[in-house]
Amino acid sequence: MTAKSLTIACRRAAIAAALAAITLSGAASAGSLMQEDRCVRIGSISGYSVIDDRNLVLRSGASSFFLVTTATRCAGLNFGVEIATSINGNQRICQPMNEFVIPDDGWRCRIASIQEVDSEEAAREIVEQREDD
Repeated sequence: MTAKSLTIACRRAAIAAALAAITLSGAASAGSLMQEDRCVRIGSISGYSVIDDRNLVLRSGASSFFLVTTATRCAGLNFGVEIATSINGNQRICQPMNEFVIPDDGWRCRIASIQEVDSEEAAREIVEQREDD
């Protein structure tokens, strides 16, 4: 292989690597946009329903529902709930890191997961299925 053909091969490899990086970056961006659709915007929470002592359903806007599961049992959910977040303002929670459900008794219950669901009934079915497993 001559020096000229080696240079051309290196350029082709660099172009191929750059195209692959752009493609992967585009896929990651599309994944990020899809992930954002599954996030709860704190300011748009319009209500909640308690399923049991570890699960509740947040209503966001007119037709979005999110199943929130705490890391441990959280007594007192039926008597009022606040959500404490590690973020400021009208941000979104996609994957809980330092977020808590706080019942009226003031005990902090760490949120283990947030999952978008089609309805409150769908959330209840997921919780029942988890109990059966």
